[in-house]
Amino acid sequence: MLAEFRALAETAGYVVVGEFNLHGRGSARYGISSGRVEEIHTSISVNSAEVVLISPGVNSSQMFRLMDLWKVEVRNRAQVILEIFDLHAKTPRAKLQIEEARLRYEMPFLRHQLRKKLQKEHTGARPIGEQIGAGEDILSLKIKELRRRIAVIHAKISKTSESETLLRKGRVDADYLEVALAGYTNAGKSTLHDALTGSNVEISDSLFTTLSTKVAQLEIPGKRVVIADSVGFISDLPKSLLEAFTTTLVEIGDADLIVLVVDGSDPVEEMKRKVNACFETFERVRINTPKIMIALNKIDLIDNEQVAARVTLLHDYCTNVVPISAKSRTNVDTLMNEIRKSLPLWETYIVHLPYGRESMALLSWIHEVALVEEELYEEGSIAVRAQLSPSVTQKLFKTLPEGSIKRNE
Repeated sequence: MLAEFRALAETAGYVVVGEFNLHGRGSARYGISSGRVEEIHTSISVNSAEVVLISPGVNSSQMFRLMDLWKVEVRNRAQVILEIFDLHAKTPRAKLQIEEARLRYEMPFLRHQLRKKLQKEHTGARPIGEQIGAGEDILSLKIKELRRRIAVIHAKISKTSESETLLRKGRVDADYLEVALAGYTNAGKSTLHDALTGSNVEISDSLFTTLSTKVAQLEIPGKRVVIADSVGFISDLPKSLLEAFTTTLVEIGDADLIVLVVDGSDPVEEMKRKVNACFETFERVRINTPKIMIALNKIDLIDNEQVAARVTLLHDYCTNVVPISAKSRTNVDTLMNEIRKSLPLWETYIVHLPYGRESMALLSWIHEVALVEEELYEEGSIAVRAQLSPSVTQKLFKTLPEGSIKRNE
């Protein structure tokens, strides 16, 4: 976990000059042992450090005591993640979500500061008519201002949610199937998205590159499919931060198929920890596991024996596991074929179209929305055998005369 926290710090733009394991029981005053407090204090002086990052974190009272003692900023894991989100957010909705999460997270710290101000300025009951202190007044106003801003942001997010829901509904109405890429952060989702679609999504080795859902068309003959690249998961993500990305999680939950991207170059125990974190996240947002398949990524970094061992291990989570390297495009075609087979099945029908201008337009539409297997030009009509989605089938039943469309037995 220390290595992961270091990666988070570096992704947020920090230069790490020292690391300390905080194992053992911490003191009530600081949340970490007194010995470690002194060691870190010395390291701050030696390295001229400006910020101390603590994971998983200490409570607000302990943070303020440490800042008073060390004379530097102290930030916890959740604040570092928020900083990363803020750096990489691109869409207006993502920026609003991050701002709301940050303000909600800051609220308890401001309340703590207000309580501390009250304790310093008043040792007993406030005399009648006495005005509140300047510091207390500023903090109270700041808290009220934050509450108003959170309410405004929440209203704006609700409006963008409505528009994005309409976009998703439009894709469904147009017979698009949806595939969602999910996985632990830095597993290679964006690289795989680019390999599958050629969409040139931003690719980086840093964590949390993708903070909003990116959707592109996936070329599968005879079917309309879009694939979404979404924010990476991370273990023990605070509930407030998880809720800040409802849109991304809804996109994943509404998908017809989820491709869970797993970093195969990780040591086995680390890989298991990350996969467990992903499935725990699925449970938290009530995503059904049957529609999940796994892409074991980065196999170019391990040998064949290691690949086989990891595939076997991952079968405990999912029956369909495809080893790939998104970077070198190894087995990407195999993965595409498995995606195609895992999507909802279309049934094959024989459609009879009478000759005429309207029928030719309808035939052209069938070619666009279905997988046409055969066309036979008969006397007085055209017989088309095609794989049809349920919605296309329903439209043809409504459009054509009775008996014109029959299931191919």
